[in-house]
Amino acid sequence: MNLIRSLWLPTLAMATSALATHLYITEDTRTIDIDEDMEKVWDTLFVPVPPQPEYLFPEPILDNTSIALTPPVKQTQAVKAGAIDIWERLRAGFNLPPQADPSVQAHIENFRNHPRHIEDMLARGEPYLFHILSRVEERGLPTELALLPVIESAFDPFSSSPAGAAGLWQFMPATAEHVGLRQDWWFDGRRDIIAATEAALDYLNELQRRFDGDWLQAIGAYNAGRARVNKAIRHNRSRGKPVDFWNLSLPEETRNYVPKLIALSAIISNPGAYNITLPALANSPYFIAVDTGGQLDLQVAARLSGTSVEALQRLNPGLIRSTVPPESPHTLLIPRKSEQRFREQLARLPADQRVQTVKYRVRWGDTLSTIAQNSRTTVTRLREINQLGSSRIFAGKLLIVPLAEREENAGEDMQNS
Repeated sequence: MNLIRSLWLPTLAMATSALATHLYITEDTRTIDIDEDMEKVWDTLFVPVPPQPEYLFPEPILDNTSIALTPPVKQTQAVKAGAIDIWERLRAGFNLPPQADPSVQAHIENFRNHPRHIEDMLARGEPYLFHILSRVEERGLPTELALLPVIESAFDPFSSSPAGAAGLWQFMPATAEHVGLRQDWWFDGRRDIIAATEAALDYLNELQRRFDGDWLQAIGAYNAGRARVNKAIRHNRSRGKPVDFWNLSLPEETRNYVPKLIALSAIISNPGAYNITLPALANSPYFIAVDTGGQLDLQVAARLSGTSVEALQRLNPGLIRSTVPPESPHTLLIPRKSEQRFREQLARLPADQRVQTVKYRVRWGDTLSTIAQNSRTTVTRLREINQLGSSRIFAGKLLIVPLAEREENAGEDMQNS
């Protein structure tokens, strides 16, 4: 068995490709289900389409007791930050069964033909990979799962599908509700780095249990829906056919989803064999969670921490209104290098300078241009902070209106509601 494990990657490297899937855009037809009788089929694109943010630590769906049918994960919790290269940490925990399926080789060839694209996607994951990998290791799960955000969203936290899936882990609203992710006017837990990661690992662990420890079936179900995979298993059993993932009749997107993950792990296992250079990512925490003690604008937080609003938005994509919500919890992710400065500056910040926005209810005759002019901001900023697809607004709608710095009294008829 060890001999097979050691030879499968070179064998794949020498095999010829019969099929190549286009890397940049792949049609994605998946099923997200809450139980056996509830399915929702939707189409999306592999390439993420930006927007959004929030904060919650959901209760785990199930405990993390290991399944007897699951081989022990090779890495241990003794792997410490900075001890080894982060790619070595990933390789040490790879535990999915090796496969020489033609679909895996097709995706290997596709990645190999677009080396810059795969390198850029992995580099985009630097703020998140250490945290995700650490949580996977702490749970004793196969570290290939830490690469799922590459397949789901190309490590873009603002990624959205046309059907409504969002975030690094591409949760649909119904699935997010099932796993306990908070979604409200201020916050979208599907986009939150910490909350969505916990929920995704909870959900994957639940699926693995339901499929008797079979990780490939569980990962397929994360993509296609549990009901769809169960239906395919029942169909094969009734006809005396094998029920492993590779023999199941599943949607084309799912038949590509699992092989794509295995292909990516094969490349990370031996990047030189595929002429791919893995980006040098720090094997240490990128961010730290800080309690802000109340509502706080990202614009103010950026000034306090000495970083950009854009950098904070990428760490806190769940904060839909670009502000920490007024209700608890008041948690903000800050680059670790900025923590001391942020805490010191926040302690000296007057309470009336924490928020530089107001909630404004649109009135008849208002336009984004007039609202922007009165509040000393821009139409682009109003559309961005309120996630408006166009400049059309309607009477009665609430808008978050940013106030210009040191111009808090501008726009005297702003309705603070």
